[in-house]
Amino acid sequence: MAKVAKLAGAGVITALGRGLQANCEALYASQLLHQTRQLELFEIPFEAPYFGILEDKNKDPAQHLKWLIDCALEEALSGINLSHETRRNIPVYIGSSSYGIGIGEVLYQQAIKQGELAIPIPLDGFTQVSSHLRQQHGFSGPDYAYNTACSSSANALISAAASIIEGNSKYALVIGLETFNATTLAGFHNMQLLAPSVMRPFDKHRDGLILGEGCGVLLLQAAEPGDAGITICGGASHCDTYSISVSNPDGSAVAEVMQEALTQSQITAADIVAIKAHGTGSTLSEKSEAAGMKQVFANIPPFFSLKASVGHTLGGCGAIETTLMAALLANKKIPASAGFKTPDESLGISPITHPQTVGPGYYMLNFFGFGGNNSSLILQMQ
Repeated sequence: MAKVAKLAGAGVITALGRGLQANCEALYASQLLHQTRQLELFEIPFEAPYFGILEDKNKDPAQHLKWLIDCALEEALSGINLSHETRRNIPVYIGSSSYGIGIGEVLYQQAIKQGELAIPIPLDGFTQVSSHLRQQHGFSGPDYAYNTACSSSANALISAAASIIEGNSKYALVIGLETFNATTLAGFHNMQLLAPSVMRPFDKHRDGLILGEGCGVLLLQAAEPGDAGITICGGASHCDTYSISVSNPDGSAVAEVMQEALTQSQITAADIVAIKAHGTGSTLSEKSEAAGMKQVFANIPPFFSLKASVGHTLGGCGAIETTLMAALLANKKIPASAGFKTPDESLGISPITHPQTVGPGYYMLNFFGFGGNNSSLILQMQ
């Protein structure tokens, strides 16, 4: 009988706190705790809201990146006895938008000050993650890097689950990571995509997103169908070429990837209990997301967004938000969609405004990225 990819362990750190319990409690309380970051190294300095992690006082980006990984990995592997030999062979799937950009920024500034040849992007970033996992934690198996905008670690998760289902490995480690860097924050600022204060996903008065950092780690394990727990039933990943930045606002591309995820999971839209929406608070993004949901679902299930509380962690959001979703399901309660107050008649849909009790069944998780990189996952809670 074919195996399924079961969630064996999970760990997370976000601006809400360190660990699954702290994050769940803050999500149920609809906390909106962002800070402000000042960027001084530009011709016109500016400040912008940002969901940063303040617990780590280390100012060195390389050490901060490693610390985030260590925090999430320690929780994910807590109580799981993996031998040295097992760790050596576990494949690792990593998704991020920034990887080591923050590290490169420091090296670039140092080279300029020292009068050396200054290379704007002096390292690939992925190496910093994979080398730390290998040297510090003994994960020496094949590793794969995903960089497909906001769907990066969602695609890493889809690939990891597929590898287990196809019998290629017993375990798979998935890491979604995003760390602060001035390049990304300045880019979103210059594109005028940042909200001035609060993210309002699906709200009539939504006016942009707020970026954030964090790390989510999931250990997947081959299991028998029907085993208790949470499994990755299937998923789909598409690239919509409608424009250089967003998916087709008519919702057709979004609907297509959601429908394929349902087909891959051998279920129908009517089987979905609730949806973790992408929900960035961006006008065009949510126009296409709402239109897509209305095309797939005759009756749209309860849905919500997590980003108003944790920030938009870009390429890391797939693993981070899946980790959070798994913890919420284990608690049998999903949170209200923070930041939402006023329905938008033009969307024709509204997220939930109060926490809801949930039970066994299928749950959809959507991740729609810049440039039309769209992914949809299906989780099953037994």
